Amino acid sequence: MRQFIFSSCVLFTFLLQGCQKDDEVTPPIQPEDDFSEMTDPRDGQTYKTCKIGDQVWMAENLNYYTPAGSWYYDNDSAKYSTPYGRLYLWNIAMANHPSSNLSPSGVQGICPPGWHIPSYDEWKELQMYLANNGLTTHDLMESGTSHWPTGGTNKTQFNAVAAGTVYNDGKSYAHINIRTTYLTSTIDSNTGGAWGFGLDQNGPMTVNPLGLQNGWSVRCVKDE
Repeated sequence: MRQFIFSSCVLFTFLLQGCQKDDEVTPPIQPEDDFSEMTDPRDGQTYKTCKIGDQVWMAENLNYYTPAGSWYYDNDSAKYSTPYGRLYLWNIAMANHPSSNLSPSGVQGICPPGWHIPSYDEWKELQMYLANNGLTTHDLMESGTSHWPTGGTNKTQFNAVAAGTVYNDGKSYAHINIRTTYLTSTIDSNTGGAWGFGLDQNGPMTVNPLGLQNGWSVRCVKDE
């Protein structure tokens, strides 16, 4: 009887430890082969990609040339082309497509074939994935201090850099290496601005309507 009781206790302890380990599982990090590259067939530029949850994102800012409505920060291509990419007016990024809040948005815009401008809801999906897995905006940010005041962890391999903003149709620039904001395909019906998702070192991701005369960064999402 004593041997049976002892064996039962050992089994119970083993099962209890197994349950505790399940509760302590760390947030899922995507396998190495989920981080790859794609080439834009229009100009031959290559972009890193990453899978976050069920979405595959460009892991670099779009750098596709348009004859109007997009700029390099401070109009300095030599200094800011890499890794910041271009800053786009909303209607240019959308290629004059109307607002969409579908998921996926269905708006290729100026993204490469097979990719699209993410909607407000698609960005919210990314935001929810972070929250559900104990991750923060710092886990989207490139590590090191080259493009952020103090850097992030980049656990997601999203490689966000603080690309700044261009204002008033290219007349002024601000927030390089301090803040970045990404365009969505969705217009805010109350203000008429385009919804944008912003990152900086000082807090959680911000969500605000953006002025249509200003230029912002673009990250494309792979079509499903």
